[in-house]
Amino acid sequence: MLTECTILSLVEVTPNGTVQVRLANQILDGDAVKAQTFHRYCLAPGCDLTGQPDQVVAIANAVWTPEVVAAYEAQVAANQNPIGD
Repeated sequence: MLTECTILSLVEVTPNGTVQVRLANQILDGDAVKAQTFHRYCLAPGCDLTGQPDQVVAIANAVWTPEVVAAYEAQVAANQNPIGD
C-alpha cells in the first residue's frame, strides 16, 4: 500500500546565520521510497519560528544570538541603500 509522508531531511546554517530547511515529500511502499521530491525554504535570523519543526527551532535559537541578529539586520540595511549614498 502506498503512503505519503513529509520528513525534515536537512537543516543548514549559512555564515550570516540564515537557517536553510529542506523537507522531503516521500511516497512509500511499505518501507521502500518509491518517489521523493524536496521543498526548501530559508529563515532569516530573528524571524518568527511559529509552526517550524522542533529541530529547526532548537537550531535557530542556538545560532541566533543577539549579535548574529544585529549583524544580519545591519547587512540587510547596508544592502538596501543605493551605491553612493
